[in-house]
Amino acid sequence: MIRGLLPRLNSTAQALWRFLCGTQIGRLTIMAVKLWPSVRMLSVVVAGLTVGCVVLAGWSGRMVFTALSPASPTGIGAGLAAGLVGLVVLELCAFTVIAGIEAGLQLAHDTGRHRIGVLLALATLLASLAAIGALPEATSLEAGGLAAFGLAGLLLLLTGWFQRRYRRPARRDFRDFHVDVVVARQFLTRALHG
Repeated sequence: MIRGLLPRLNSTAQALWRFLCGTQIGRLTIMAVKLWPSVRMLSVVVAGLTVGCVVLAGWSGRMVFTALSPASPTGIGAGLAAGLVGLVVLELCAFTVIAGIEAGLQLAHDTGRHRIGVLLALATLLASLAAIGALPEATSLEAGGLAAFGLAGLLLLLTGWFQRRYRRPARRDFRDFHVDVVVARQFLTRALHG
């Protein structure tokens, strides 16, 4: 009886793994893991975006549970609704991140390294100004202020990495921007379609 049960459990686990890898958040996570050996900075950025999606989904589920818990005496209905909302928000957030990465790669392919460097520096400047503007007069920061500081820090790191990698030909690790964009687009296509 146990011998007949083990193959079924194994096939169920494999089907569940294939299902999880087929979701948008699974693809985003696999993308971050596969990027780690070769491009660690971009892997950290993708992992940070993945964590941001998970946090946003958890926050959304918590808000739904808080809103529905007075109407649900046992809490089961509120918990199911919160779980469903959390999963939907997680998938939508991961889909938005992947679409943003695709749009960024298309923009990088169309414009070139100099214009992308200027756009990245401009985005960093605007995010830094928004973070400074989000400083409250009190000592505690709200969620919006923390997000503004996180985005500004992330863009600052990404801009520094970009300047070092693609704008200084005298450096030993200088790379061809156009070739890297084409390789990244091929990598993203492979990651999205299995």
